[in-house]
Amino acid sequence: MKSVVKLMMAAAILVLAEAKHSTSQSWMSKVIRTRGEHAARPRWPAAVLDVRGGVEELSAVTESTSTVASTVVVIEEPKKAFLSPKMASVVERSSAAIIMLTAVCALVKKFKERGMVGLILLIQVGMYYETTAVMDAYYNPNVETTLVDRLEKWWWFATVIVGTSGRALLPKLAHVSMSALELITYGMGAIGLLGAVVGMASKVQAGPDMFRSYLAKLASSHFALLFLVGQSSFWILTIQEFGMEWVLFPALLVIINDTMAYVFGMSMGRHKLLPRLSPKKTVEGFVGAAFSTVAMAIPLLHWVTTVAPENAADMNRHALLMAAFTSIVSPFGGFLASAVKRAHNAKDFGTLIPGHGGVVDRFDCQVVTAPFVFLYLRHFLK
Repeated sequence: MKSVVKLMMAAAILVLAEAKHSTSQSWMSKVIRTRGEHAARPRWPAAVLDVRGGVEELSAVTESTSTVASTVVVIEEPKKAFLSPKMASVVERSSAAIIMLTAVCALVKKFKERGMVGLILLIQVGMYYETTAVMDAYYNPNVETTLVDRLEKWWWFATVIVGTSGRALLPKLAHVSMSALELITYGMGAIGLLGAVVGMASKVQAGPDMFRSYLAKLASSHFALLFLVGQSSFWILTIQEFGMEWVLFPALLVIINDTMAYVFGMSMGRHKLLPRLSPKKTVEGFVGAAFSTVAMAIPLLHWVTTVAPENAADMNRHALLMAAFTSIVSPFGGFLASAVKRAHNAKDFGTLIPGHGGVVDRFDCQVVTAPFVFLYLRHFLK
């Protein structure tokens, strides 16, 4: 009788574990191993229930004239996670952000403006590489990229770099006149046009579907060049005319805005801002980040650069206006990047930065700020 009761208790434990597992609330895991087959009813059932270190084992040993069947059930509690999923995400994002900021500060301290310019060029390469990789995966998922395709892709990148960042760097580094640089840029664009059309027409599978796919990928890549590479080139112009502090200050404003939007959204977010584009962004996060960014603008400016007392009022006004732009307009660069990702079935543009995604995911709002800062300083900074 006691053996039957123990068997019923074990069966109840198994049913409970199965029910919890099926509703994704299981706190137990089970392993069942069975050996042998029942050839006849057991004549001498015996059950032994052992408890060792929080693990319960039920052994039912049966004897018969022909076979012996044994069943072992192991039920154990999983290890509890040290951090909740939300806290783990916060720690991952924060750690990556701290590492990036530390690396940028070390680079600026060591190499000054040249180091910052080199970093900007690397960021431009990374953003273009990630964007075109997403396009290739969407439009040509089963087609291996040829050498000609890669040359064409990077030729367009080189053309845009020469016409944007090159206009700020090459006249001083290579002693090239601006008129010669404009002619070189136009010639590179003409060569790219010829190569694109001839290459498209010479493909074996040339036809309407292939043309549409190629033109869609080409248009997306050129939009990436305009939106990412073209706008980010204003960082170099800003460094040359106004100094690194006017690149670092707006960049830190964007970082504060993005971080506070995440904090307010996680803690207070109830109303979705643009759910079809970015489901995780909330109205509460957007508003809370805006107030936080404006509140931090003036202290941050005085920390980044030295402000003369007689210019403090004007500089504070500049800081508040830049904070307003980075709070209201710059986040829409992230919304646009989210739309591009959704249109091409991509979660992130890359995996380079843990907790953030790729380079584009980290700088999509920054590139929107770059031309505004340069144009604002050129017209309003005295």
